[in-house]
Amino acid sequence: MEIEEIYKELEKVIEPTSGEDIVKLGIVSKIIKENNKFLIFLSLARRTPWSPFEMAMNWTVHAKIVKEIVKVLEEKIADFEIYDDMTLQRYYPIKGV
Repeated sequence: MEIEEIYKELEKVIEPTSGEDIVKLGIVSKIIKENNKFLIFLSLARRTPWSPFEMAMNWTVHAKIVKEIVKVLEEKIADFEIYDDMTLQRYYPIKGV
């Protein structure tokens, strides 16, 4: 699968509060291919309000977006990771401590 095809697949992921796809909204900021692994960068932290209550509300939206991305891509791509483009927090895969 090529990067352009991944963008096309990610158009199937809908941001729950707006009803728009995450590519159109600019939430997918960059996709990089390293060897056979894809690194998907999302613009989530920079879209999060600074008040604690609003942050807590957005965490559930962010989790839903990441889960939907995984659902769309997991059978099409063997190896991929999802990161926040500002904080570089890895959203997927989650490694246990």
